[in-house]
Amino acid sequence: FIRDYSLLQPGGEGEALLVYKKPQADFSRYRTVYVEPVIVLLSKQSSVSQEQLDKLGGDLRSKVIWKLKEDFLVVPKLIPGALRVELALTEAIPADVGMDIITTLIPPAGVLPGAAGLATGTRAFVGRASVEGKITDGDTGTLLAAAVDRRMGGRTLDGSMDSWDDVQQAFEYWATMLSQRLREWRATNKPLVDMKE
Repeated sequence: FIRDYSLLQPGGEGEALLVYKKPQADFSRYRTVYVEPVIVLLSKQSSVSQEQLDKLGGDLRSKVIWKLKEDFLVVPKLIPGALRVELALTEAIPADVGMDIITTLIPPAGVLPGAAGLATGTRAFVGRASVEGKITDGDTGTLLAAAVDRRMGGRTLDGSMDSWDDVQQAFEYWATMLSQRLREWRATNKPLVDMKE
């Protein structure tokens, strides 16, 4: 999805797992943004239905658009001078609701010894999702920023009856972080106002 993964570097605190930002990118010049429909790139072994995948992709895109509207004019198609945001959902696993309720109330070690973690480093029975994203200049296609991230659910009773709640929370987190990063980058590049005027 991201053509040159060698550009990515481990993210710092509060960043995605892997990140890239073009050093010369000037985000202050962009006023409009177009968010492409989300691409779903799950393995053939995934048991998630196509209908659910379509819904998840739509949900992620909607959350991103909603957040970006705070700072940008979000346009329905790519126009000259716009930023282009592309996202790929590469993992979407719902929580095991019944087991998640049990392990929320009782420490995992008291339920199934050794079942608290999976080989991937996530806790058992919670939902998780992974995403790849890239931001390009809508005119030239130049890659301005990219990221790869993975999120897993927490251990709260909120939303524990919805097996997709952890995934939806990951979507909300990514949308918020994307909006925040673009806001920071735009402020960094913004020219100083001449106070003499």
